[in-house]
Amino acid sequence: MSLYSILLGIQYISILLTLFLCAYITRKWSKPAHGWLFFYCISTLVNNAGYLALMHAETQREAVLIWQFTYITRAWIPFTVLKFCLYLCTGKSYSKITSVLAGFHVLMYFLVLDMGNSNLFYSSYTFVKDGIFPHFAHTYGIFHYIFDGLCLIYIFVVMKVLMLSIKNAKEKHKRRQFITVTCAVFVLIVFYLEKLIDVVPGYDETSLGFTLGALFFYVAIFVFGMLDTRDFSDAVVITEKTENSSDNDNSVKIEAFGDFDTKIKLPLKEILYFEADAERVFAYTTEEIYNVKLRLYQVEELSQSSGIIRVSKSHLINVQKIESVRPALNSRLYVKMLNGEEVLVSRKYAHILKAAIA
Repeated sequence: MSLYSILLGIQYISILLTLFLCAYITRKWSKPAHGWLFFYCISTLVNNAGYLALMHAETQREAVLIWQFTYITRAWIPFTVLKFCLYLCTGKSYSKITSVLAGFHVLMYFLVLDMGNSNLFYSSYTFVKDGIFPHFAHTYGIFHYIFDGLCLIYIFVVMKVLMLSIKNAKEKHKRRQFITVTCAVFVLIVFYLEKLIDVVPGYDETSLGFTLGALFFYVAIFVFGMLDTRDFSDAVVITEKTENSSDNDNSVKIEAFGDFDTKIKLPLKEILYFEADAERVFAYTTEEIYNVKLRLYQVEELSQSSGIIRVSKSHLINVQKIESVRPALNSRLYVKMLNGEEVLVSRKYAHILKAAIA
């Protein structure tokens, strides 16, 4: 069997692995992290399918079109890994900085589309049919070096949050999930670095890295339950009394999770509002955002005696933490909380809010 046949087989295997993984994630998708894992799998699926087509290309024009098609997702692979790991490890989106980064990745894709007229991403390129199989021989432009530098920063951030998550994970199955994901990401990094130094001229080693990385994701999902919904089991709710408190002056706390899955007992009186995002519920205080492993209706039932009321399908607010209220269209209201954020009160719950603050 020739090396060419082996590499073709790897591409087919990778495509099948990621295709099944995409289908399975759509059945189990319950957290923002799962969405970014799905985006990563789709990106690698299109990338590997495009690279397979490149291995069969006959002309330079055909190869350029395939390469430009491939980059519609290839440009997003490092970004999807970053977002997936940030959501998985911290439960936060870091939307301000990642929105800027997303704009940069869009720019990279358009520079590839314009590679025939501009030398910003590739300073030069040619289609080579010699060697193991057809491939691009190219030299990098200034923006490709910027892109690679950004990817190296992603590597540092992702490995840091993953290692801290392994260190701080209290539950055995969570620690095993983090370890397996770290192995998957580490494999991707190794083969990406091999591509940078061009260990095998004419071959993109990242394609092999995506295949091996997919195997680790399979272990994380099917062996250690990374997509299981058991993380949404009922949180512990504790009622505590201080020495000077009366029978009716109780401090109710709810189990919440901060950065790197650090568990704390969060007093309900400190929470400004709860927000449901897909299957995940976040508790907002004046300084931090916490993940609460309960459904929103469960939080509502537990916090009724603490002045927390429902104001929409996805929000509960603490009436003691309201700064101001202003009208909105269609008999709705905007509530400004003490952290400056505004929550939209739907028409269905507007009268409940008015009664609560009357």
